[in-house]
Amino acid sequence: MLELVLVRHGETDSNRTHTIQGHLDTPLSDVGEEQARRVGAFLANQTFHAALSSDLKRAVSTGEAIKTCNSSIDQLVLEPVLRERSFGDLEGKPFEAMMEAIKGLNKEEKHTWGPPNGETGVMFRERIDKFLKVLHSRAVSLEVERPVILVATHGGFIRELNFLLVEKYNCEMPCGPDKYGRISPNTGVSRFQLAFSPDGHLEKAQCTQLYCKDHLEGIETLKPLLYGI
Repeated sequence: MLELVLVRHGETDSNRTHTIQGHLDTPLSDVGEEQARRVGAFLANQTFHAALSSDLKRAVSTGEAIKTCNSSIDQLVLEPVLRERSFGDLEGKPFEAMMEAIKGLNKEEKHTWGPPNGETGVMFRERIDKFLKVLHSRAVSLEVERPVILVATHGGFIRELNFLLVEKYNCEMPCGPDKYGRISPNTGVSRFQLAFSPDGHLEKAQCTQLYCKDHLEGIETLKPLLYGI
């Protein structure tokens, strides 16, 4: 059994302007840096046995802020598998361009759709399933009975992971899809208990905390935007 602690990156200017980011390497805004400092302080007393991050700078900066506050983290390992979904030619364009591109598509069609030079929903979910194998390998290498692993990643990644865990692995969630199907607030903290078989198959999953933002009390937060896919 391992505990996965997921943290969405802090706010970026593109979050605020509703610009499609995907694999664009956007930095944290001033607000995002403050959010990252706050989530670092919030998790300062949590023991982590490993810390992973998407290699995009908005996630790396958030992970490094947590590392700065936490003496149990000696290294932040960058994993490209943790990147946000690639939106290809739509990256850098306004949110409305996405809505126009998927207009009229049903749920199944949206899952198989992908923008030019980007990932389809199917490809994105396959990559997230691959992350679970990376996570298991990392946990085994630690030789700790119940390792706690920090992951700094992206809103779309976390949301799609929620659906994957529920639909494929029967994950127990503390709420319904109306909540876990939303995007996490910036620096929202989620926790999962995951049990793997010796050969790396995920046998049991339970979400014990979803999108916690207690550390953001007193500062302005941006309502997360769902792209509709």
